[in-house]
Amino acid sequence: MKTLTVVLLLLLSTGCSIAQGIVRSSNGLPEYTHAEGTWRHLDVTMRDGVKLKTHVLMPAGLERAPIVLMRNPYPRDILFNFSCGVFSRYGIGCVVQDVRGQRESEGEWHPLVHEVDDGEDTLAWLDAQPFAESIALYGQSYLAGTALAASTNLPPKVKTLVLAVFGTDLRPVVSERGLFPHELLTAWASYMPSRERPADAQRSFESALAFRPHFECDELSFGGKRGWYRDWLDAALPSSPVWMLAANQKLKQVPEHISLPVLYIEGFDDPFLVAGLDTFSRLASRENSHLALLPTSHIGMQPGEVQMPEAEGQYLWKMPVPWLLHHLKGVPLPFPATGVTSWARGELTPVHRASWPPKTKEEPWVLQPVKSDSLEPCVQRALGGEAGAPSLLSYRYNPLRPWPSEGGARGLGLKGLVAGTLTPGPVRQTWDCSRADVVRFVTPVLTAPKRIAGTMRLELHVRSSAKDTAFYGKLVDIDANGMAVHVTDGAATLRLPTSRDVEYVPYVPHAVRTLEVDFFPTEWVLQPGHRLGLWVSSSNYPALSAHLNTEAPWFRSKTPLLAEQTLELGGPSVLRLEVAD
Repeated sequence: MKTLTVVLLLLLSTGCSIAQGIVRSSNGLPEYTHAEGTWRHLDVTMRDGVKLKTHVLMPAGLERAPIVLMRNPYPRDILFNFSCGVFSRYGIGCVVQDVRGQRESEGEWHPLVHEVDDGEDTLAWLDAQPFAESIALYGQSYLAGTALAASTNLPPKVKTLVLAVFGTDLRPVVSERGLFPHELLTAWASYMPSRERPADAQRSFESALAFRPHFECDELSFGGKRGWYRDWLDAALPSSPVWMLAANQKLKQVPEHISLPVLYIEGFDDPFLVAGLDTFSRLASRENSHLALLPTSHIGMQPGEVQMPEAEGQYLWKMPVPWLLHHLKGVPLPFPATGVTSWARGELTPVHRASWPPKTKEEPWVLQPVKSDSLEPCVQRALGGEAGAPSLLSYRYNPLRPWPSEGGARGLGLKGLVAGTLTPGPVRQTWDCSRADVVRFVTPVLTAPKRIAGTMRLELHVRSSAKDTAFYGKLVDIDANGMAVHVTDGAATLRLPTSRDVEYVPYVPHAVRTLEVDFFPTEWVLQPGHRLGLWVSSSNYPALSAHLNTEAPWFRSKTPLLAEQTLELGGPSVLRLEVAD
């Protein structure tokens, strides 16, 4: 399937119909019914007089047809042209608009700030056009954001939405207990600083990471001050004034206004998964909508060691095309119209349920100070058993030598195209036994399959010499040969110890503090003969910013400090798994 993807990418650049034929046949889609038409380009004027360049593709021979609307900040070549070409061959027109301040549109680029008003104005224009028989809002990532932003007051012609890998409440995306997702937002800012793309996004990314204080990195790395990037940095607290801005409040409240059926696609390795699950849960039309949870990254790929052939093509074609044909043209839908379909890793086929996660039972696993019977190259301590008297284990965390990221859900997965370098997903882990700042725990060998689903939690009792610092947990699946792959991870800081904290909680060095590390949601089936590993450290870089061990926010600090970190094992520190039947 990866070879097919490469072949398609080569064919896409030619614009020929061969790639469209491969997409149709390889994804089991219906026969095409129309020929592709010709693009025309026009300006649509917003309420403040700004003109947005808008591109229209109709099926050949049709003057009126259902329309898919995409509002897009990226170059309109290859993928968007190709997707519209596929839609047009099914008798569905396509309207792609360059958002404000990008490509050929007028105005100033400020991510998400203008998308509510501009989206509403564009929909009002499109609703009045005689060529638009009906309308579907469509998009992945930022395009899903523009579709959601336009959905507070949908006109009658809009019949459905197809959304992927985005959410309306972006607080968990921008900040994980004050830590910043460099491989998502700094990488994206390196590629999207303004209308003009940088000559070397990778170099911009690397220089931004190295600059201190990071709050001022934009002037050197992004070609000038970028207020929106600084706003994201300042949004570390859930109560930050950034989240009270009118644009953010409007976007957050959109799901409750959507009464139309929605196909919502998310990936277990997508940075927006938490926000996406929250958005789907708040849809007014949730009972008439379908959520697909795929084993994929932000761009719909399956990187890493665990592949699921059944999931290939679902992100762009196998689900979106039939959904559009059903809601715009009345074609029967080949999968359930409602509920949740999840592709759990470790399982060959997806499972359809009324909701997600499935019913689970909490299993506590104690972090023990004693060594396990594991034969892996690094020392591992036992995970499980009875709680006993606390035992202390210490290590030194140096922010200048953070633990490198390997896998997970916080990267874009666009290596070679943008600045991001982290490969997301269930990536094979490195057994670096030289790192004293990584403490490993492992369960006994499993004798039966174990399905974990939902949000796991690590309760850590810790001490530190710093006034603020971070602790990070990673769950790994270890097979009988010792190969470990990333399952999920999470982090917490001393001054934001739980998800309920909206303001900083002061910390006195060397005092005991209980942290709740909430792992990224997942569904994973651990196989007999495998072990579940828990690896604990104080960094995960550059997926998350390296905490500088200072009381001031990391992005305003210049000088990193060493920190002596202590874990209390044997009783108070517990991993809480959510295990499904």
